[in-house]
Amino acid sequence: MTTDAHNSAHDADEITSCDDVLSHVFEFLDHETDDARREVIAEHLEDCSPCLRQFGIEQEFKALVRRRCGGDPTPVGLRDRIKVQLTTVSFEEDGTQVWVERTTVESVTETQGERPTA
Repeated sequence: MTTDAHNSAHDADEITSCDDVLSHVFEFLDHETDDARREVIAEHLEDCSPCLRQFGIEQEFKALVRRRCGGDPTPVGLRDRIKVQLTTVSFEEDGTQVWVERTTVESVTETQGERPTA
């Protein structure tokens, strides 16, 4: 990566080093980055063999996890157990008061191929 491109990448997307690129690899692989950051990371990977090698390892790791774990069905009742654990936390900016509120739980039943109605 050239110095000018490197500086503009830093200004736009805060990607200034190989560590920065590698810290965003999973976001890049999952398409969770905006187009500007994605372009900066892709450009860096084209120019940096060590990062490209590490990127390939991470890509293979995700593919392995997807192959080995992707087909498992969601356990029965998991959605309801998660909803029970959800809380809302609010606090004053100065930190003097904190409120913790547990959300209400609605029982949700879904039939295969249909979405529940609200």
